[in-house]
Amino acid sequence: MYMNRPIGVFDSGVGGLTVLKKLTAEMPEENYIYFGDTARVPYGEKSKEQLLGFGREILDWYKKNDVKMVLMACNTSSSVILDIVQKEYDFPVLGLIKPTAQYIASLDVKKIGLIATSATVKSNAYQRAINKLDSSMEVYQIPCPGLVEIVESGKINEKESRVIISKYITPLIEKNVEKIILGCTHYPYFENIIFEITHNNGLIIDPGEYLVSAAKEKLNEMNLNNTSGVESRKYYVSSNPEKFVSVGSKFFSDCKKAEQISF
Repeated sequence: MYMNRPIGVFDSGVGGLTVLKKLTAEMPEENYIYFGDTARVPYGEKSKEQLLGFGREILDWYKKNDVKMVLMACNTSSSVILDIVQKEYDFPVLGLIKPTAQYIASLDVKKIGLIATSATVKSNAYQRAINKLDSSMEVYQIPCPGLVEIVESGKINEKESRVIISKYITPLIEKNVEKIILGCTHYPYFENIIFEITHNNGLIIDPGEYLVSAAKEKLNEMNLNNTSGVESRKYYVSSNPEKFVSVGSKFFSDCKKAEQISF
């Protein structure tokens, strides 16, 4: 039955696991197929044409795997190609930007900071989505090259990483922003470090939370909730499966193997 098909979740690497973790907490009864495009990480410095090619390859693969929905757990892809590919597939494809902007517009704040990849910042997707709902909000954007690579290499807690993160966060603090959007699904790995820098536990907005809420709402709306009583998670990557598993196993005890695929 269609409702018992899996949900696809993809990112350029391990960042989307932060979204998958929230998904399984909110909807543990569902089946998930996670794909990390580890051969082509990071996405943040790629062109629109490259990202569109990657996205279509991944979504075509998900179509062959009979998914009922795909979550683009990647801010770069959500910013640059989501509007295009949503029209090309017969299953829902959801991204991070719109549900996060809707949440932000409900807040009583006027200054928002965004740390994100260069491609996400260049797209102005967050600023457009937020200002479409509230034109008075000021959005300060900081491109953060290098942060994705730090996460993928497992060097999150090294001193050099803390210096780099501080360099990106400090200009936003100086602007007196009231919230900071983690505009890349790799960035929640730095939450503790950001707190050490800002000493503000309520500062961070994680878009993954609002994507999960949107996915749950969409499943309910389409009556597509899994009713089989069987749930599963499968993991796929485009390279370095052992390296992926070393991170994934910290999130999920069943992440003992990731199958490598190529397009």
